[in-house]
Amino acid sequence: MRLLLSALLRKPLRTLLTVVSIALALFLYCFLESVLYAFNVGVSMSSASRLVVQHKESLAFQIPISYRSSIRQCEGVSAAVPMVWFGGLYKPKDATGEVREEFFAQFAVEMQEYLSIVPEVVVRDREQLRALLADQAGCVVGDKTAERLNIRVGDRIVLRSQIWNQPGNKPWAFNVRAIYTSDSPSFDRTMMLFHYKYFDEGREFGKGMIGIFLMSIQNPDRFQEIATAIDRRFENSPFETKTVTEKAFNMQFVQMMGNLQLLLRSIGSAIVLTMLLVAANTMMMSARDKTREMGILKSIGFTDAYVFRLLIGESLVVAALGYALGAGLAYGLFNLAEVNPKPDFFPIFTMPREALLGALGIAALTGVLSGIVPALAGMRLKATEALRSV
Repeated sequence: MRLLLSALLRKPLRTLLTVVSIALALFLYCFLESVLYAFNVGVSMSSASRLVVQHKESLAFQIPISYRSSIRQCEGVSAAVPMVWFGGLYKPKDATGEVREEFFAQFAVEMQEYLSIVPEVVVRDREQLRALLADQAGCVVGDKTAERLNIRVGDRIVLRSQIWNQPGNKPWAFNVRAIYTSDSPSFDRTMMLFHYKYFDEGREFGKGMIGIFLMSIQNPDRFQEIATAIDRRFENSPFETKTVTEKAFNMQFVQMMGNLQLLLRSIGSAIVLTMLLVAANTMMMSARDKTREMGILKSIGFTDAYVFRLLIGESLVVAALGYALGAGLAYGLFNLAEVNPKPDFFPIFTMPREALLGALGIAALTGVLSGIVPALAGMRLKATEALRSV
């Protein structure tokens, strides 16, 4: 151990720079994995007992709210909740008094029924829940958004929708009646939900139309049968439907981004390859500098196996330090400090466990591949040849 420590500290600056280069590469790898996880988290939080009914052609088209009665009549359907994407901008003042634009997801829903079929939305204060249901202009905001924008229960917030206008182009005003949280770590805690009736009465156009129905079904194993039955009811109508699972519905948004996973994986692979080449070159330089020391060790009785373990151990220790620094920093920022680089775009940003394991595997591979060549060369080195070259 003392010899290994001496080898690492022989040129401390080179060792430090090698550790930092590995750490930076692993940090970027963990960051890219976290971005991928953030894009796919909506898929992972989906419930098997919920389906989504949307327009057959595209989410850009709406369907009548009158379809709800027909959907509820289908065998196996427990509830059908209308939802409309609002797309509003919030313009609070910052500490300097300047107005800034903030965006977060907002939906008009039938509140009581929505809360009954989405148990992930938790309003712990019963008084807040009663006030929310009683106030048609009331809304509930996720605790992540409330914390980020300093929104409190009792506040009145004003939004300007990029889609829905009121007569006279008046802004939309809402009373914050409740703050919701969730017991599910993968559920979106950045949304704002408000009453569909208030929205439908106030909008200038599109009355009686909704974006999707979020449905609850009694038996998830019958989802295909139920989906087919619903879509058949509206065949050849002006507003034909497509019914999918909540998971498939959320996957549509990931697919809109193109093959992002392939792109990020390609970038990550290039980073890892570069890291391996840099680390291998540095370790080989370090081994060449130790020719004299290896010769001395062998001349006083140290075995080939010991020299092999010393050289590859040095490489593995450097890789391990790089892993601890890079992956540890990423875990601390994204999981412990809950740093979100784009909170208005990523509702949840955390580093998955798979990223930690992947970074560990990359660090181990880097250490082995970087150290195996100089370690084999050192093991085969003859003491007399090493000393003669000095």
